[in-house]
Amino acid sequence: MRDVVIIGGGHNGLMTAAYLANAGLKPLVLERSAWIGGCAITAQIAPGFRCPVLAHRATIDPATVRALGLERHGLQVVRPEALVCAPTARGRALTLWTDTARTTREIDAFSESDAERYPQFLASVTAISAVLRRLRAKPPPSVDGVTAADLFDLLATGRKFRALRKADAYRLLRWLPMAVADLAHEWFESEPLRATVAAGGVLGSFVGPRSPGSAAVLLWLAAGEGHPIPGWTARGGIGAVSEALASAARHAGAEIRVDAEVQQIVVHDGAATGVMLSNGEQIAARCIASNADPRRTMLGLVDPIHLSPEYIRAVQNIRMRGTLATVNYAVSLLPELSDLAGWDPARRTAALSGCVRLCQDMDAIERAFDAAKYGGYADEPWIELTIPSLVDPNLAPGGRHVVSAHVLFAPYRLRGTTWDVEREHLGDVATRTIAKYAPGFERLVEARHVITPLDLERDHGLTGGQIFHGELALDQLFLARPLLGWARYQTPIRNLFLCGAGTHPGTGLDGRAGALAAREISKALSSG
Repeated sequence: MRDVVIIGGGHNGLMTAAYLANAGLKPLVLERSAWIGGCAITAQIAPGFRCPVLAHRATIDPATVRALGLERHGLQVVRPEALVCAPTARGRALTLWTDTARTTREIDAFSESDAERYPQFLASVTAISAVLRRLRAKPPPSVDGVTAADLFDLLATGRKFRALRKADAYRLLRWLPMAVADLAHEWFESEPLRATVAAGGVLGSFVGPRSPGSAAVLLWLAAGEGHPIPGWTARGGIGAVSEALASAARHAGAEIRVDAEVQQIVVHDGAATGVMLSNGEQIAARCIASNADPRRTMLGLVDPIHLSPEYIRAVQNIRMRGTLATVNYAVSLLPELSDLAGWDPARRTAALSGCVRLCQDMDAIERAFDAAKYGGYADEPWIELTIPSLVDPNLAPGGRHVVSAHVLFAPYRLRGTTWDVEREHLGDVATRTIAKYAPGFERLVEARHVITPLDLERDHGLTGGQIFHGELALDQLFLARPLLGWARYQTPIRNLFLCGAGTHPGTGLDGRAGALAAREISKALSSG
């Protein structure tokens, strides 16, 4: 009998396996695909061209990198000079650099007032992030009975809050329910800066910049690194993160199997006792941990006879509306953004080393969201793209590049058509939109790969095409992630745990959910 069977070899599943193996257990990871990594993979899109398929950036805590020895297992973290470049298609681009002083000089060309206020804004986000990071770092308290440990954690968070300046404490309470557009408008007067900052509040959730609560998404994602545009990449593409996690897990004693699809979680007398694979093989285990999303796990892998109607209804009501499509390109030359035409080559390349956000203004983002609300997608969507081959030239043949574009908003359900019909048209729309900022881009394309929300569900196991396994929203975070009363990774089935992004904190490619779930699983096994 296995100690733990982990369903799914995404980054959270691998993180869970690595921590459990380091705790002396022998976890088995079962991945249905032929590769590990989930959303954090790098794959060939054309001969010689390797591109991150889905995720662009990671935010794994440096302490976790050290604790698991990920650098010894091949991870080379790369932090580009630029955080984001925002061309306006009007002859000027705004670039936010990792160096705040350099950024303020860039902003000054758009607004002297914004250049003065930007460092103040960053200081407030950093201070507020310390409080939110404390909430993200521990499992939420139990609503059924607060323990002494829960009280200690809450008191520690309270001390962090009390340590805030009065202005930042007020902002934390006020900002969370706000629309991110309102937050940006309060701080800045230049539209490029407003739109660039606000865009971080709509990533991965079915909200527009003027939707209440979208500021909470921005702050929750920013909390990990204390910056509104967090994240780094890795040498070899973002898939190198998964490869390092898998190597660390195997080194500590975990076993990882690919092409091993779990068809059912076996339950006897209210407890999970093992899994059955699609080939009929049964594997017994003391504990099961699922890196699949809550709905796929509890309503797909568990026979509903073992669950109460109330719980089933609650899981069905988790909002999992995908909004993201991805178009990956192999291109013959580095795209030339018209707004950067007058820059020297070194500065131009540095500006493109982070992410590039293509949107005219706040209204353009809101219009793209409006189209999605009614089952369509905009003729000019909001696009965030990266050029990973600038960071690692080995991802493409000499002088050529790979470009990965996130296209928003692309709703999972289309009105009057399907994604199988619309796939290539969406690719054309994305190509045309990029070409508006980089004239001639369409002539550079040697190959492209379009991934729709439906593909995210069918090929990558993301129900509804939802990249976070459940929308990030105030009512689906912390105590309510995935459900109120079930936020500590356990489920109504004894010995069945959730460890994916659909659990707390649900913050993307940081592995925090997997690490926290591993801690709870270890406690349960040691006490049982």
